[in-house]
Amino acid sequence: MSRTERDVANREGSRDPNGDAALYFWGMPRFRFFFPWFDRKAFPVLAGVVVGLYLLEEVLTLREQHHSKVKRSLTNTAVAATGFAVVRAALLPAMVYAGDWSERRRFGLVHWLGLPPWARTAAAFLLLDYTNYCWHVLTHRVPLLYRMHRVHHSDLDMDVTTGFRFHLGEQVFSIIFRGGMIALIGAPSRLVLGYEAIFEGCTAFHHSNLRLPTTVERQLARVLITPRAHGIHHSIVEQEFNSNFGVVLPFWDWLHGTRCLDVPQEEITIGLPAWRDPDELTVPFLHRMPLEPIRPWALPDGCVPRRLSSGRAALE
Repeated sequence: MSRTERDVANREGSRDPNGDAALYFWGMPRFRFFFPWFDRKAFPVLAGVVVGLYLLEEVLTLREQHHSKVKRSLTNTAVAATGFAVVRAALLPAMVYAGDWSERRRFGLVHWLGLPPWARTAAAFLLLDYTNYCWHVLTHRVPLLYRMHRVHHSDLDMDVTTGFRFHLGEQVFSIIFRGGMIALIGAPSRLVLGYEAIFEGCTAFHHSNLRLPTTVERQLARVLITPRAHGIHHSIVEQEFNSNFGVVLPFWDWLHGTRCLDVPQEEITIGLPAWRDPDELTVPFLHRMPLEPIRPWALPDGCVPRRLSSGRAALE
């Protein structure tokens, strides 16, 4: 293709090397809102996974539920409604745009290293997952992000609907972070969409209250984040709350020493110690929860939840 032909193609909308039509305009990626593979294939599968897990966890229950699941599910869905709209309308297009841009410019770590195509794909997948581990750690460490992330952890029980109980503000900040990381990594847009489908499926799975056979989950935990592992992360014991940050792969927790697996599920209390009243955790309150002061890590009566070496929780 001559330079003139290339300029015309860029003005009118060209095809990318993978065959997707009209991805570029004047040499820059178009900002796309519809993704046939994700919307028509991946999303229905993900919806089926969520419904299936919701029903299965009623039969194969991992932890005893202490509050109405129906009421909590409605609350979680209401909180998630605005966040889901942002994810679909802005987060997904922004991440794909970042992938298109970096691929077009050959920008990003996997391009700079001169890796062969298969190695670029593998490295980009691992780096995408690692940056999501880092983002999760930041939501626990940075006060502004933690204020918003409290909405997710304030659920007093845990099931698959907890996996989409995220505040709108946290979703907005994640757009900036994840889009920037995709560009720096150089992850292609098709991998971004594929990883996002896996990310959402794993999020639903490890937030579920699904009891798997211990031997099965023990083996599965070697390669994926499981319901038992992530249940520990939602504990009111602070050192457990600050463990198991992984989303898809468990390797990052092992690498950084944040892996914790030796807590009996029946001894875990889910939620935040300072927010124990279900009547307080209404949908309007959860939307404004980031404006609430950060409370000390203690129960309303002042006791601090701790775990004894035997696995039993103690209050001091």
